[in-house]
Amino acid sequence: MGAAIQTTGNGQVVRGEKKPLTLQQQLIGMGPQIAKALPKHVSPDRMARIVMTALRNTPALGLCSPESFLGAVLSAAQLGLEVNTPLGHAYLVPYKQECQLILGYQGMMDLARRSGAVKSIYAHLVRKGDTFKVRLGLSQDIEHIPSEDVDRETQPITHVYAVAKLAEGDPVFVVLTKAQVEKYKNRSASKNSGPWKSDEEAMILKTAVRRLFTWLPKSAEMARAAAVDEALETSSRQSSAFDPTVRDVLEAEGVEVAQASHAPTEHVDEETGEVTPAAERTRQREPGED
Repeated sequence: MGAAIQTTGNGQVVRGEKKPLTLQQQLIGMGPQIAKALPKHVSPDRMARIVMTALRNTPALGLCSPESFLGAVLSAAQLGLEVNTPLGHAYLVPYKQECQLILGYQGMMDLARRSGAVKSIYAHLVRKGDTFKVRLGLSQDIEHIPSEDVDRETQPITHVYAVAKLAEGDPVFVVLTKAQVEKYKNRSASKNSGPWKSDEEAMILKTAVRRLFTWLPKSAEMARAAAVDEALETSSRQSSAFDPTVRDVLEAEGVEVAQASHAPTEHVDEETGEVTPAAERTRQREPGED
């Protein structure tokens, strides 16, 4: 790191180490790059204010590595999604000094609508007491009649489903039980923090929308969003799933970017043949185990 040259009152030269830039300063310096990454419908000034507000409201973000934080901001900008706002598009969440970009169901549905291949998309929670029937086969259908009980919103969630009506073709849908949602939740490193803690119902809806993405025609933005989201479930470095242009911008701005990890994403038990995601296997190990 270079030395900063300062002078005292009598003109004496004093050399000292240059202070590293804060995330706020680096963010300001990358303003033009962020503005170029944004789609036309998102204002650069608004995006800058939103990210600065996120830093102020969540001080732990300021302790995250520049690579993860600035990469997450650039990725959100590319997708045209606001972070940490009531819109629920996406969230910047600190985890062990790494900033994670967690997509919300509203953000994913917005990307689907923008693709032009999806006319409408929605997701709903099913609660105990609701009438809920699913028919599969050649003629697939969902019947959901919410209970009229005054305390319906306090009843346990039993299922969640997401439906998309395509511009061309029949509607497609995905139905998950609450137990299935819990399995997906437990794959996430941030299952006990961020939106899973503050907006659990929204994340349950997002889990269904995310699975629905598998069956939808994908735009480049949708594919990019799915890759970023999947990296959290496999405990890969999320930066490895960012668009290559994000890495190029970070390196051009002097931000050190770690090499992507190529560790296996699953483990096969040689005796039983059971396949376990590497991330899940890591979490099952007790402290002190080799």
